[in-house]
Amino acid sequence: MLGRLGLAALIALIAALALFVRFRVGLDKERTASFRLHEASQRTLQARDKAKAQWKLWEDGERDLAELRTGYFYEESAGGQTLRQDVQQIFAQAGTNITAIDYGYSDLEKEKVRKTVVSFTYMGTYAGLKRLLVVIEDFPKFLVIEKVEFPRTGAGGDRLNCKLTLAGYYGI
Repeated sequence: MLGRLGLAALIALIAALALFVRFRVGLDKERTASFRLHEASQRTLQARDKAKAQWKLWEDGERDLAELRTGYFYEESAGGQTLRQDVQQIFAQAGTNITAIDYGYSDLEKEKVRKTVVSFTYMGTYAGLKRLLVVIEDFPKFLVIEKVEFPRTGAGGDRLNCKLTLAGYYGI
């Protein structure tokens, strides 16, 4: 009887081990599947966070562009008068008297903006030109120095002769 009981116990032990091994293999498969799902969810979360960060950059860029439109570029409704007044203000701040000023207008269709070009000739000292350039650079509106030409250079103490071209933009 002990032999049969031992044999039954051995068979029960083998069956329990077989079930344990099958359960263990199934558990490992489930654990692997769970790990893969966790990795996929982490990648999804990272992609979401990256998309949120990019969206924030677009919103910041939109806000910056709105600030540029209102604070740094010229309004189309004001026409060229505001730019003309600003150029005169720049000359006054720099202590420069320039009377011959040419204005040119062009539409940049691809960029959907209007450009006004202001050309004038500066005659004075190097220090005066430097002061004028500093005032243009520090001016709150966005003015681009497109061209600086020195048609002739003086020798010794001659006055500096320089042709400058500025550009202001509307409708950005």
